[in-house]
This record gives sequence, structure tokens and C-alpha cells, in this order.
Amino acid sequence: MRCCAPDLPALEPDPMPEPEETAAMATATLDPSDTRLCIGAVTRVGPRTAEAILCDVMPAAAATGSRRRRSNVGDFVTIEIDDAAVLGRITASAAEPAAVPLEPAERSILRSIVTIQLLSTIGLRERTVEGGLPRYPRLGARVFAAEPSLIAWIAEASAGREPEQSGLLIGLGTLPAAEDATVRIAPERLFGRHCAVIGATGGGKSWTLARTVEEVARFPGAKVILLDATGEFHTLSGLARHLQIGEGDPEPPTCKSCVFPYRKLTEGDLFALFRPSGPVQGPKLRQAIKSLKLARLEPSLASAGLLIRFQRLKAPVDQAFLKHSRALEGVFADFNIDLLVKQIQEECVHSAAGSANAPDYARWGLYNEADKSECTRLLGRIEDICTSAELACLFQPAGKPSVIDEIEEFLESAEHGVLRISLKYLSFSYNAREIMADAIGRHLLALARTRKFRGRPTLVVLDEAHQFLNKALGEGETRYPLEAFDLLAKEGRKYSLSLCLATQRPSDIPEGVLSQIGTLVVHRLTNERDRRVVEHASDEIDRSLTEFLPALAPGQAVLIGAAFPIPLTVRIAPPSAPPDSQGSGFQQHWSHAPTENPPAT
Repeated sequence: MRCCAPDLPALEPDPMPEPEETAAMATATLDPSDTRLCIGAVTRVGPRTAEAILCDVMPAAAATGSRRRRSNVGDFVTIEIDDAAVLGRITASAAEPAAVPLEPAERSILRSIVTIQLLSTIGLRERTVEGGLPRYPRLGARVFAAEPSLIAWIAEASAGREPEQSGLLIGLGTLPAAEDATVRIAPERLFGRHCAVIGATGGGKSWTLARTVEEVARFPGAKVILLDATGEFHTLSGLARHLQIGEGDPEPPTCKSCVFPYRKLTEGDLFALFRPSGPVQGPKLRQAIKSLKLARLEPSLASAGLLIRFQRLKAPVDQAFLKHSRALEGVFADFNIDLLVKQIQEECVHSAAGSANAPDYARWGLYNEADKSECTRLLGRIEDICTSAELACLFQPAGKPSVIDEIEEFLESAEHGVLRISLKYLSFSYNAREIMADAIGRHLLALARTRKFRGRPTLVVLDEAHQFLNKALGEGETRYPLEAFDLLAKEGRKYSLSLCLATQRPSDIPEGVLSQIGTLVVHRLTNERDRRVVEHASDEIDRSLTEFLPALAPGQAVLIGAAFPIPLTVRIAPPSAPPDSQGSGFQQHWSHAPTENPPAT
């Protein structure tokens, strides 16, 4: 049978292949201009799109010997241009008004007019794929169906290298239209310029993270540090070493309970926790921290660990401050925090002794009751926070191991490739969860700056990233931005420290971080603002392609990034240990009456 329009190339279907021909034909499907896959011709060419007339039923498929429909929206096609081919994706389709029906005895073939998004160029001789369009197809150029094996090859091709030359690859999943076409990605393409896994609830982000962590764990030289915001990745079990910060039932049972010692916090972290306000509280808190540091360095100036200023000579203290200026300006809280409330009270003195008529500026004066009154609320907050059971992991370590020490031991150990740090039991009160996660990120960045990860690439996975990014605590002069992961995104790559973010809302990712993300794994997105963020974050797609995102099925994702010549839809393979992300059996509990009524509150 032939297509009827005279301006289309003749499309004679090949006969069904004999069994002995199948292997040779499967190899031929990597040729994007295989004449057996010709399905139409180009009728219009624009800067980013082309139009073509296609036959909806293609000739016998070379790889499988079966007839396939190839003019559906979302399908990939190739267009000939001399010794190369343009890869495109059908974004719209309509029936041709002048289509002539075939004889009733013949199989009906509708002809359609399709819009093709032009994506990248395939070099036929060099077997390379490059983004962009150095040349455009001509009018009348033939359009070919793109076989799944070709799309899988494009996914694996990197910088002119064949997949078998790329060493170990990360097996993410398969192509939705061909379950036998496995998509395997080189780790430097997925994480080399950081990665973000984004999508609405139920789209499959957690499965993608679990699958990715399992695949990376196969690499003998790689390390993964997973910050598990909700505890759902406890199912990784023996694959990972498990830590948790905060009090709660260990998940799994081998999970080690750890603390985050406050001495690893910075002055800014303490300001974010204690939230000083007004013109008095902030300066008094800052001075009290320095005084306690000095009392530790110069015990002879202290009394019971406190630096007493009441009617004291200033010169010895000023000289000691000058002597230890570098240590005192250090960012970490290296002092006895149990004395902080008392030390703030000791800071509330007049700047000069004597009387108003004869001031003695060589000494501090009497206690300033007005300043003490201004600091009353601050002192109450500090006492509440430092004695809170919810923050015992910060201020009441009780002999438990430090998560910082555990991280460094993990990096030196060859026993596990994955370290999971559960933040499930960390309180949301006082912004403790955000502050501790930021402190962990800051510690990893500090290690990176010492070349700790040279020759030992490390991936930091931050689940529920919207809880930790784009945050600033406090107001006015005491406003404190949580920016460790922002800095890690900007600097980590040159130190072999990569970042993988997972979030429901890409619009919550700061623009500075998003600009550093080289790869996006996008699950279903229904919010238009979030889709616009994805569109602006990638040069490879435009609005017509982001409109596919709300239609993605659970478990499907689109790979987008500078390292990928085309936006590639992948069905993520199920992880061997699926995360515990199904909630608490909402519908199950509704369908069964409780055995007894809950107590009245």
C-alpha cells in the first residue's frame, strides 16, 4: 500500500522478517535513517519546530518485525539532513483535511499533520549526539520513526564515547514504550553538575532516590550521605549504615542514636535558636559568647568559669581579648553553654565606674538594671531551649556519639557505601531541624575545602529539600540565612562533592542553587508555576514540552539537563528496598471501627 499524496515519499512496507534476519535488523535500528522506518515528510521548518505529514501506521518495525503506530503525541522521530539526522518529538497532531480514504478491502491508514519539536543532531558517521541544530532539515526531507533502541543509545552516549567505554553505569529504568530498552546513565552525567529530583506527591520521587542510592552503592569507590527528613529510607537496611538524631524507636533496629554537639554550631546558629531582639539583647549575647570563650582560654581571669566585669579593671581583660582575638573570632560555639545565662547578666554593667561627676573609665561600673530588664525574655528563652527534652541531642549529649564523628568515620571506612542520617525525630520547634541540617551541610563543605573528597567522590542526598533551602531565621539585624547547601551547590563540584536534592516544589529552590543544577529528574508536576521553573532551568525544553509533565504516570520521570541531548522519559525501575512512604494506612483506619473510644482530651 502507498500513501496517496504525491508530495510524500513512497512508503512501501517491508514484508515480515524471517527469523534469521532479526539479529541483523536489530543492529540496523541504531541507524536513524533506516528506510524501513520512513513514515512521512517535512512540510514546514521553523527555528524550533517543524511540521510534517505522516502515515499513522508505519512499515514493519525492523527491531521486532511488528507494525507500530508512530504518529502519537510524545513519540520521537528523526529527520534526515545529508550525513546527519535531527532528533525530534511530536508535540501536536491533527488529521490531514484532504486525506483520501483507501479501498475498503485495504487496511485504513489515516494521514496526520504533526508538529515536531527539534531537539538535537545525530552524527551518522561519528555516531555522536549533540544538542542544538547546526543545520536545519529541508522541505520534503523524510521523517523516520525512532526505535526505542536508538533512544536508549542516545541516553547512554556521552561526549562521543560508547556506553561500554564508560565503566559502570547507573541503571535507572526503561523506556515507557519498550520495557526491554534499559536506560543506563554514567554517574558523571547524572551527578557531575548536581542533580534535583522533583515532582508532586505520589509521582515517585522517593522510589527514584532509593533506586539511585542502590545503584550508586554498587560503585566500590563512591560514598553517599543521605539526609532522610522523614525516616522513610530505613528500608535500605543492610545496604546502609544508619544514624538518627533525636530520641525515638530506632529504624531499623541497627540504627545508632547520635547527638549533634552544640560546640559544632556557629554563633549564627545560636542567634537563630535564641532569637535575640531589640538593640540590647543581640550585642549582650554576642559579648557573652566571647567572654565565655576567653574565660576558657584564660582561666586566671575567670571566676567559676565566668568573666566578671562588675567594677573590674578593663586593661587586663582588653589585653587578653587582643591576645586571643583570632580564637575569639572563630565561628564555632567553643564554650560552656550552661554558663551563658549568667554571663549575659555579667555583661549588663555600666561602661564606667565612679560617679557621674567623677567617672572612672579604667573600670566597669555597677550592674545596669535597665539592660538586665531588657534581657529578661532572652534569658528565659535560653534556659527553656537548653533544658528542652526536644533539643537534648544538642545541649544534653548524655555520652552519645557525635554525628560529626560518625560522618568522618564513615568516610574513612570501606564497610558501607551509604550513610543514612534520619532527621525524623528532630523537633520542628525552635527551627532545630533546619539549623542542624544546615550545620551538617556546612561541615561537609568544610571537609570538601580541605580536599577530603579528592579521589573519593561523595554524593549528598537531601530529601524534602524545600524544608531546608531558601530559609532565613530571625529578623532585622539578627536575620540569619541558612545557606550551607547553597554554598555546597556552588562550590562542591570542584571538590568532588555532589548534591542531589529531592523536593515537591522546585519553586522553593533558590535561584542561585537551581542555576547550579545540571540534571533534573522531573516526575509529574501539576502546578504551572513549578513547570515554569523547570522550563527556565533548562535550555533544552520549552513550554510545549513542559506541558507533558502533568500527564506523567506514577514512576515515570523526564531526564533534563546539559548532559542529555534530549529530554528523555524513563520508567524508573522499582528499587529492591522500596521506601516506607505510604503513610499510616489512612483509608484502612477509616474502614475499621476502633476497638475502644480514645480518651477525652
